[in-house]
Amino acid sequence: MRQKVLSLPPISGRLARLARLARSQGKRHVLYSLVRAVLRWRCFRPWLKFCVVEVFSVPVSELRRSRRIPRAFEVRTASAEDLPALQAFFSDGTRVRDRFQRGDICTVTLAKDEICAAVWFALGPQDYREDWDDLGCIFRVPSGVAWSFDGKGTKLGAWGSLMGKFPQYLEQFGASEVMTIIDYDNRESLDAHRSLGYRSLGAICYFNVLGFGLRLYRSHGERWRSMPGRIGRLGLSSKNNAPLSTAGDASQELATP
Repeated sequence: MRQKVLSLPPISGRLARLARLARSQGKRHVLYSLVRAVLRWRCFRPWLKFCVVEVFSVPVSELRRSRRIPRAFEVRTASAEDLPALQAFFSDGTRVRDRFQRGDICTVTLAKDEICAAVWFALGPQDYREDWDDLGCIFRVPSGVAWSFDGKGTKLGAWGSLMGKFPQYLEQFGASEVMTIIDYDNRESLDAHRSLGYRSLGAICYFNVLGFGLRLYRSHGERWRSMPGRIGRLGLSSKNNAPLSTAGDASQELATP
């Protein structure tokens, strides 16, 4: 009986591929990608978390926009009537319903009445808590700022059409600035947001072992600090049960050490 032999790429080939990635993406990005890949293994997931995100911001007036949208697409804000379609699009009925109930806004691109791109934003002042499990952090969004999150596109051209009209809807709801976070491993999204005019303000790092978490942040040009704190106008809280902020002003909890 012949045995199947598992063939693996030569070690030299894999090292050469890593070297190419390091040259194109930077050593830090490659190292972080490797660590994140290892932590996705089932044996690590229950007790070990590690995540680094960049914080981006741009004045709405400086966002790139487009007045011409392909005829195949329609871009608009979603309404309660779109709830079933959005629940199917994001594959998370409870979370989508909760977003509508707290007043979050979703802009969508449709093709033949089918959602093919969508992005959410929450208007300040409010505390955004959806990333608590991944980052151990509450984002305190100040007045006049829109917090953009959970963007998704499934059809060629749909996402670009949505981004072309996105500034229009931000202005419609009174936002003068938009902020978001992007995982350090998501190079495609990092580059796409920079091309739209977003600028990186700093970074957040979260490391958790068996429920004991370390939360760090830094603005560009400064050292890493422990939370709570602030990056630009964005407040960072490490207390999930902290009272909701009602304005964009600094509080004692958010005072930078």
